[in-house]
Amino acid sequence: MTQDTEPSSPACRLLVCVGPRCDAEGRGRALATALCEKLAAADNADAVRKIGVSTRDCLRSCTREPIVRIEPSGEVFSNHTVEDLLRIACCGEAIAD
Repeated sequence: MTQDTEPSSPACRLLVCVGPRCDAEGRGRALATALCEKLAAADNADAVRKIGVSTRDCLRSCTREPIVRIEPSGEVFSNHTVEDLLRIACCGEAIAD
């Protein structure tokens, strides 16, 4: 799975901000890449099929940390680990590599 490539109908989408503040020093894009890599290496194929990862230029929730909005809930998270974000997106289903 690569950035901006998603399952045909993900139940959940992680939108990673790559606007000027969130992507300072490439941190937003690095987070999006790490999420995609973790999903690609995951053992739990059922959970992985439920998640899509995309980038957006600006999510209008500016911080100095990369933010991620989870859809469809609209919740916004800042400065979370890849594992935490995937756990939240999977509603507690384990993503392991």
